[in-house]
Amino acid sequence: MRSDIEIVYFLFGGGVLFAIGFLFIGTQLYLAYFRMNEILDGLSRSRGVQLRRSMMGKDPFSRFFMLISVSAMLSFYNRSIKGGDLDLEDYTHFPRGLRQIITLSYLTALFAGLLLFTLWGVGKYMGWLK
Repeated sequence: MRSDIEIVYFLFGGGVLFAIGFLFIGTQLYLAYFRMNEILDGLSRSRGVQLRRSMMGKDPFSRFFMLISVSAMLSFYNRSIKGGDLDLEDYTHFPRGLRQIITLSYLTALFAGLLLFTLWGVGKYMGWLK
């Protein structure tokens, strides 16, 4: 028999992770199929985008790969500019609203991953997970 705290733990943790995952996948599909041309045009001088552009097809996996690569470049732009993957002009002229959506989506997914490992660690420590 599970205690009340265990049930709340699993329902809250699972519910939050499910909601974040659902929103992340929906946002990624929207960006990958309806805004990808705008993203690629806005980052046309960036070496990281130029190298990955040839691998992008019509399938969702290659589009997700491109979008996650762009998201990482925009989220950690200082490192990407120093490394040469992101062009400074591309970054400054990239549409602000689109950049915020991409960055927020990426950081939310990173938060969900951290939450997943935290919930697993707490469950393991408390003995709720075998």
